[in-house]
Amino acid sequence: MIIKLIHAHFLISIGDYSNERIGFTVEPEDEETLEQVVTALRAEAIKVIGPKAKELYEARSILRGECYALEKKLTKARSEWDATAEFLKTQGIKPDAPPMPQFNNLLSAVKVEEELVSEAEIVDGF
Repeated sequence: MIIKLIHAHFLISIGDYSNERIGFTVEPEDEETLEQVVTALRAEAIKVIGPKAKELYEARSILRGECYALEKKLTKARSEWDATAEFLKTQGIKPDAPPMPQFNNLLSAVKVEEELVSEAEIVDGF
């Protein structure tokens, strides 16, 4: 039997009880086996769909933990700075010792500008 076309559909879980279906139709090369083609298509489907929602939530949780740890370190550093500045003032070593600067929101949140794109603009862009 000669297989001229391979049509493969994959239902991939993206987490939180959600799935995404993706399919391909390809012509196999003469030297490719059916198993090789299906394996390659499965890998391509996963790559196209991207990371699972669960992986994204886990990454977000890790980043939140890192932010919390950094905030605790900053609070401790601020306390130490203020104590040192107070010591320098009290001893007359540096009467104008400044308090630690406030580093709130150095990186402002990204603001998404609302932009409406018509289908004609998309077609014309290519």
